[in-house]
Amino acid sequence: MTYYFDMDGVLADFHSTYTERAQALSRDYLANLAPFVENVKTVRNLIAHGEKVYILTKAANDDAKAGKIDWLAKYIPEITAEQFICIVGYGRKVDYIREAGILVDDDIKNIRQWIKAGFEGYLVETKGAAVIL
Repeated sequence: MTYYFDMDGVLADFHSTYTERAQALSRDYLANLAPFVENVKTVRNLIAHGEKVYILTKAANDDAKAGKIDWLAKYIPEITAEQFICIVGYGRKVDYIREAGILVDDDIKNIRQWIKAGFEGYLVETKGAAVIL
């Protein structure tokens, strides 16, 4: 099975300390977000059991992308550059599908687009809620 995980609100606690847009642009802010421990464990367990996992996230600019890379190096070092899909600026996640798989995201719009394209989506309704697959 192939899984695509969003970062903000699913793996990293972006929302509890967010106060202004400038933070979303900051490498340091994004690199130092607290992890949602159970969800990070889920991703690491999937990888350890041979499942294919991609991180599919958006970043406002290249500094924000760098912050996300820093965060992944700290919490999910198993993720390779090939497994990290980061949309800088605007774009739909569904347009970045590499192969059929399940999207785990906290944005219903992304889930709806994913399902409309014929794939399975898992909505994390409460930021950081444990993902049990």
